[in-house]
Amino acid sequence: MSLYRFQHQQHQEAISCILLVFLLATSQTHSGLAAAIPAPPLNAQQPGTALVFYAPEMTPEISDSLWPVLFQTLRADLAGGEGDLPDGLVLDKNPLLARGDQDLRGVIFPRVITVKLLGRCDALSQNNHSSETGPLGWVLLISGKVQPFVSVDCARIAEVLRPATAGWTKQRRQDAMLQAISHVLIHEWSHIATQSSGHSSRGITQANLSVSDLIKAPVNIHFSARIH
Repeated sequence: MSLYRFQHQQHQEAISCILLVFLLATSQTHSGLAAAIPAPPLNAQQPGTALVFYAPEMTPEISDSLWPVLFQTLRADLAGGEGDLPDGLVLDKNPLLARGDQDLRGVIFPRVITVKLLGRCDALSQNNHSSETGPLGWVLLISGKVQPFVSVDCARIAEVLRPATAGWTKQRRQDAMLQAISHVLIHEWSHIATQSSGHSSRGITQANLSVSDLIKAPVNIHFSARIH
């Protein structure tokens, strides 16, 4: 069973709602993928990708401690080659990573991707009952175009990781959780970058990822498989 899927939106009313919620959340006006967003001190002329994160279900205490480590993990994955996709396409290795509650104004990026983390995302909630099966992450496909919105389901990730990490320390479980979040995000980002629902036969862009794939440390990988 695939751990990932595309969500297809068929109704214009739902599409309008999604876009309206995004605009209200960011208080920004977007044109295509270009937007002016706030950022930490940064060269205002620097091109590239901005990933803006939201975690509506996390408490402020968990959120404040999670962001620095998650951002560090994601940057290590990109530097280690996880964003090197088939056909020579490479995801931005040094994107702007920002929280949606920051004052993000004055810096223009040609590509803005909104990332929504669902659940606590700290792997501390290890309940014993299984929830309904579903994907770990997804993007929106509207009228044949992959939209720049990524959702990552932390509750599902925790459920998938639980059997393998049950005997681990709290810190080790959290590290595995953040590594898995990073890999799910990069997988979904690859769909946006390639504008394709296809998967490769190996690496982070394959349709099915094992637990070891989700939590492995960054390594340099050169893919030979193609996305169809």
